[in-house]
Amino acid sequence: MTTLSYLHIRGTLAENMTYRPKPGHESSRPGRRAEGHPDFQLVLLDREGRKLLSVAPQVSESCRSADDPHRYRVRGILPLRPDGVAYEVWRRDACLYGAVIPAKPPEFTAPYYHPSANGVTLHWQSCERQREARSEIDAPGSARDGALDNEPPHRMTYSIVAEMESGRRITVARGITGLAHNVDLSRMPVRGSGTLCLVANDGIRSAQVSVAPINVPSRPPTVHIVSPAPDTRIPFGQTLSILGCCLDMAGQPCAPEFSAWSIDGRTFAKGTFVTALEDLPPGMHKLTLTYQQPQWDRVDVSANIDVELPDESYRAWEALIGETQPPPKSA
Repeated sequence: MTTLSYLHIRGTLAENMTYRPKPGHESSRPGRRAEGHPDFQLVLLDREGRKLLSVAPQVSESCRSADDPHRYRVRGILPLRPDGVAYEVWRRDACLYGAVIPAKPPEFTAPYYHPSANGVTLHWQSCERQREARSEIDAPGSARDGALDNEPPHRMTYSIVAEMESGRRITVARGITGLAHNVDLSRMPVRGSGTLCLVANDGIRSAQVSVAPINVPSRPPTVHIVSPAPDTRIPFGQTLSILGCCLDMAGQPCAPEFSAWSIDGRTFAKGTFVTALEDLPPGMHKLTLTYQQPQWDRVDVSANIDVELPDESYRAWEALIGETQPPPKSA
């Protein structure tokens, strides 16, 4: 059974319908598909310029300020056929761009690796793009309106992906132009065994080779005080709103049931990441969020809170209601 291959094509489109390609890649997976724009087509051509198939790409407007010209992102997934040698971008009856598809993916020499701090370092030699002979597809009638003459030079780039035994595929680094890269396994968002793979991309086609086995251990969650910020200074008498979170090694939120809040060592809330404090006395206080799951040691984070002394307006209000704060201690 022949494995299908998909070209992930990317580009930008200006207001005057000038199309500029961006580096795409080749994959055995089609990825997430969305509804395309009916006015645009990605067309796969054979050597004689005949249309083999076409798909409608996504065309969406890029973010811009009111005074900037309109720019559009073009994204499409084009199934590759063995007899497909070029592709074109069309808008209605106008060909905006065309490019030759290399006859073969980039070719690797064997990469190698060695252990490094917190992970492994991968090394490889430069790959060369496998180009199709232009004379075979530039024959009369093959490249409509000279669209293939727009083809720009592509720079070879590399990506590193981790293929885990769980079935997950994680892109560790992309767009690498050098010939070595250090992978820090302590930052991987998933635990378990897997393989680091190197992907070479010529802007259209890609090739992948397995390089290094990895085993990523589990890591405890991390806790964060979102609000207040460290060293926050608040007026005396103001209610302090408090927000925290706990994230697992994949960056996903943890349940709040194992959380606890304390102020100056005194616990005042449990099982929640959202709470508040009232009637804090003047001075510096230490706010702490802790999280302790049964299988992990306790993790915590702290922030200092400075409560200002009561001002004259507050003391005047206290005198009216018959309550007073002690005067500040003299130095």
